[in-house]
Formats: sequence, structure tokens, C-alpha cells
Amino acid sequence: MVSADMVSEETITLDRHCAKIVSVKTKAAAVTEITELLSALADRYAGADGVDEERDYLVAACPDRLEPTIREMSTLAMHLLAGIGEGATNIVGLAAQSRQLKGTVSKHVQRLVEAGLVERGPVENNRKEVRLSLTADGAALVSAHRRMHEEKSDALAAFLLRYTNAELQTLTAVLGDLVASGTSVLLPFTGRGR
Repeated sequence: MVSADMVSEETITLDRHCAKIVSVKTKAAAVTEITELLSALADRYAGADGVDEERDYLVAACPDRLEPTIREMSTLAMHLLAGIGEGATNIVGLAAQSRQLKGTVSKHVQRLVEAGLVERGPVENNRKEVRLSLTADGAALVSAHRRMHEEKSDALAAFLLRYTNAELQTLTAVLGDLVASGTSVLLPFTGRGR
């Protein structure tokens, strides 16, 4: 039996007459479909199908010699590299900008240095601080990364323009609530697994 709270009801106005329409899809079915769609979306962006379109884009946009580095690079390292390109010139500034621990940032920066994407240099009148800067390869990768995000943003904006203002407001409210809920809604794991 379907309870009343599981059925979606909408009221519409037709030529000054009010009518109630009962949706064929129950709320439970809609929630199930949304959950499946969110999972498919997450899988798509996590590269669960073995395809990483972002890496492929960056590989195609950069010199061939950078392909192994790009393929092995973590997302955090890519964003730290972008942070250096945006002006974070030391570990402390980069850690603050990325909201990561200094130790974590330091390890990733070391890997970026070893990959030839970042250089460390002295800071005038400061023997302890080290200045971070992009190499030519690092700058090329940051530029490609920036273009990729601009293209993705433009494509998403164009996609969303097909919806009405009311639909976009609903989507904004739902996504805002989802983000505000934290990981408890997306990853409600208790660790008990049984």
C-alpha cells in the first residue's frame, strides 16, 4: 500500500479552475531515481569506467613528455600547482589557500619539484622561507588546467540555461542543502558493515 506522504501531488491552475494532479511516480521512486543518478554522476567524474576525461584533456593540451606526470598526479597536487600559478609562493600560503596541512602540502610540492613542474628558490633576507615558482612545464599545465575548468564551466552554464528559473531555484535549494548536510548524507557509513 502506498501512503499519502509517498505520493507527489501538484496543484495547477487551468483557466481559473483549480485541479489536483497526482503524479504517477511516488516520492520513494523519485528518491530512488535521484540516488541512482547521483551515483552515476559520481562514477562518471571519478573515472569509474576507466576513462579520465580531465586527464585526457590535460595530456592533449600539454607537451607529450608531461603525459606520465599528468596521469600519475593526484587531484590535490594539480590544485596545489594551480595555487602556485595563482600566486601562493610558499608552503604556508599554499596550505592556507588549499586548507591542507603544511606537511601534506610540503610532500606534494616535493613531488611537483621532482616532476620538474615547480622550482624552489631563496627569499631575499629570509634564510628559512622558500619561494615556489612554476617552471615552463608547470606553467603550461596550469594554463591547460585553467582552460579546462573554463570550458567545463561554460558547458555547464549552457546546459543549465535550458531550465526555467523556478527549476534552477529548486536545483539550487536541493544542491545547497546537500552541500550543507556534509558527508553524512552522501557517505552515511557507520563502519559496522554488517
